[in-house]
Amino acid sequence: MAKETFYTAVDIGSSKVVTVVARVGSEGELKVLGTGIAPSHGMQKGCIDNIEEVKEAVRGSIEEAQRYVGKGYSPSAYVVVSGGHIHSSNVRDVMEHPTDLGSITSSEMHRFIQSSFPTLGEGQEILHIIPIGYAVDGLSGVRNPIGLHANQVELEAHVAVGDATILKNTVNAVESCRMPVNSLVMQSLASAEATVTGDERELGVLFIDIGSGTTDVTVFQYGSPWLSMVLPVGGSQLTRDLAVAERIPFHVAEEAKIKRGNVLPEMVDPNEEVILSGGQGQGQKLVRRKHICEPLNARMYEILQMIVQGMAQAGINRLPDGGVVFTGGSAEIAGLQEFTENVLGEPVRIAYPTGVAGLPTQLRKPGFSSVVGTLLWGIKHQGEGRTYRAPEGSTKGYKSLLSIFKRTREKTAR
Repeated sequence: MAKETFYTAVDIGSSKVVTVVARVGSEGELKVLGTGIAPSHGMQKGCIDNIEEVKEAVRGSIEEAQRYVGKGYSPSAYVVVSGGHIHSSNVRDVMEHPTDLGSITSSEMHRFIQSSFPTLGEGQEILHIIPIGYAVDGLSGVRNPIGLHANQVELEAHVAVGDATILKNTVNAVESCRMPVNSLVMQSLASAEATVTGDERELGVLFIDIGSGTTDVTVFQYGSPWLSMVLPVGGSQLTRDLAVAERIPFHVAEEAKIKRGNVLPEMVDPNEEVILSGGQGQGQKLVRRKHICEPLNARMYEILQMIVQGMAQAGINRLPDGGVVFTGGSAEIAGLQEFTENVLGEPVRIAYPTGVAGLPTQLRKPGFSSVVGTLLWGIKHQGEGRTYRAPEGSTKGYKSLLSIFKRTREKTAR
């Protein structure tokens, strides 16, 4: 009988820390054994600002997840990372391969990928290097050169780089709980494992994971990631905007956002009124529901604009044919799908995590896509290595893509 393999995923978010322990059985089935969810403290926009608070939150999450795991469990984790320190770029390198050496082997390609990008900026560390295409003796579009005879192989790869100190702090927070870290996984790539279909990847899709502290974005084309970026703004910023606009406590604004908010104000009755609790000593206040929605609309518009700007600066001057896929805890806010379709003019899907049979009900929400996807990532990419960074993308197409927003605002003003 084949030995069972255990996997652990840890997602240290700005609002919660989630740990999931799963087992791959003898027939390849993946079964969740334990889940731990703890309030997150000490995190800000994907970065640790109080290591002791983070350690405590991670410890609580891990201990809860391990409570029902039986004997034979050897813990080690794949850990989700995010934050504005993470950057990506696409790079090229060439390997000369004399034909008298025989066909290209997998070990040869592995060494080539690992050694192709040796220059890192000070204090930087590679998170991922993902091959996205090859050219063999001038023939482009080759998906897999292994087994081919060739004089020259050109590699194009998507490389994600993060701040080494920030990444080390994340590893430290997890390993202090006696949980060795196998690998760090960039949040948007992790979430995509559980939400983006193979057809969407091939057709091309703009994938957006909007969490509490950050918005993590990856653009997929021809089955592979071509651009990844992290915006230091998320759902908590929408809450903060509402709290400031209405002069109410943060927790009151959060509840109002979830229960009464809508990022498309036109979808609510302009005369509907909502009772909100004011600040200390201020009592309750009556406001129009539309006024709750307006700051949410403005901030979400800005987030979409930042995403389009990042795409344009990387040389992506049109939206992918597959449209937009949203996930993350803040993706469930009312009106997001309709609002984004109005602004970008492309179909939008709100994605829930899939790919794990018998997934517990509490994990079947967009806010848990990253931790579920990290389990799938760990299984799919077990033992793969990492390499180095590359130059920035061009700014070709910047104006044409940004014209989407100019047209949208002009339409709204009429």
